[in-house]
Amino acid sequence: MPLKIESFEDEFIDKICKESIDGLNIFYEINWVHHLPVPIVVKDRKSIDLLKREKTEPWVVGWSEGNKVFILDRNNFGSESNHKYSPETYHSLLKHEISHAFYRILCGGNMKPIWLCEGVAIFTSGQNREKRPVECFKEFLNFQEDGGSGVYAESGFAVYLLVKEFGKQKLLDLIKGLKSITSQKEFTELFIKIYGIEPTYEKFNEFLRKYSLK
Repeated sequence: MPLKIESFEDEFIDKICKESIDGLNIFYEINWVHHLPVPIVVKDRKSIDLLKREKTEPWVVGWSEGNKVFILDRNNFGSESNHKYSPETYHSLLKHEISHAFYRILCGGNMKPIWLCEGVAIFTSGQNREKRPVECFKEFLNFQEDGGSGVYAESGFAVYLLVKEFGKQKLLDLIKGLKSITSQKEFTELFIKIYGIEPTYEKFNEFLRKYSLK
């Protein structure tokens, strides 16, 4: 069965991509002007499964591979996923996946820990605005090697608090430092070197009490 993939020559999607790339170039401090992320619209769940070579959960609606960004057709959002469609949600979803492409450049392809990778994409895409504010961090640090739907609830707010407390530059230094990281132990050492603290729920909950998420 042929894959159902649309042309990305779509004014709505092109506008999102341009706005996202402009903003992410500023955030990541990258001047990415050649071989830019390519959006590929996937029609349905069967095509997503074929492209990812596995049976996917209904919450999976987008992903990135190198400079290619795959996203479920907005016209089939309601029928092919468990997400509700709105132009704002779709905009932030596409920006999230484009952000992964920028992140991949900065980290040299090392996308672990997963909570940081997803947290930065959520933070930079504005998806925190669409989520229920965290009341107590207790789950995101479990997502080191593997992802899952649970990583999205807390990780974006964790990254927000890191930037709020320490500024953006330290976050960029952390992402760049991933190039030489090969284990969770080495990541913890890098985190301590940059921030002067261990990445623990206790510390993130201290920041949570200090700054409002509402």
